[in-house]
Amino acid sequence: MEILDTLFNFSSVQFQSFILIAVRFSGLFVSAPMLSNRNIPKMVKIGLIMFCSVLIFPFVDLMAEPVNTNLMLFAVISKEFAVGLIMGFFLTLVFISLQVAGQFIDYQTGFGMINVLDPESRVQVPIMGQFLYIMAMLLFLIISGHHWLIQSLVQSFQALPLGFFTMDKDLVLFINTAFVKILVLSFKIAAPVVAAIFLSEMAFGVMARAIPQMNLLIVGLPVKIGLGIFMISMVLPLFFWVMKKEFFNIFISVKNLMAMV
Repeated sequence: MEILDTLFNFSSVQFQSFILIAVRFSGLFVSAPMLSNRNIPKMVKIGLIMFCSVLIFPFVDLMAEPVNTNLMLFAVISKEFAVGLIMGFFLTLVFISLQVAGQFIDYQTGFGMINVLDPESRVQVPIMGQFLYIMAMLLFLIISGHHWLIQSLVQSFQALPLGFFTMDKDLVLFINTAFVKILVLSFKIAAPVVAAIFLSEMAFGVMARAIPQMNLLIVGLPVKIGLGIFMISMVLPLFFWVMKKEFFNIFISVKNLMAMV
């Protein structure tokens, strides 16, 4: 009964605090993979945001006093939206690295001229990048990454109370470091396949010198495609291990980020 009384007898401080909680969840649902999927109806997303907000509202420290001006209220709402947006954005970077790695692989294997439509972003993406993206998303669901993501956002209300978010140079440096790590991750994922294709190119170069009559364009393209698919199937266990490690690292990074700001 106390929880119901809290929910239905709002003061101005409670009402503004509830709105800010919902706004922080909205930022996460806008930027996080899977939660921001365009195929999910908007009313379902709004319902999930309101449900999560109502669920944790009694356990969140409210603002000390209400915001009296529209300008200040807009600023506080923007801060809370930025918190959820940044948390989802860090996870999105991991999946973007897979698209970049897939682009590297496609250029080497001959799939560079082929793109597929990503139903989530509605843009053309490399075929191998989409394959790696789907595999990583399945792994993310298997390890209950979506639960960890929402749990991290709930814990952020303790580390970062409502209205206390500030953008400083440490945060900017942290984001720049994350970009560098994501670029390195894309190279790590693509490296085994790219290295194998590079060695095959060297072998074809030797064969071209030894057998000039051989048409390497006709022979080389199927070999590179087959070798690329074979190498991807061989490194899939290593790919899952690396991605699982990166997912846990990103959750730790998000917690460190909350402690930093």
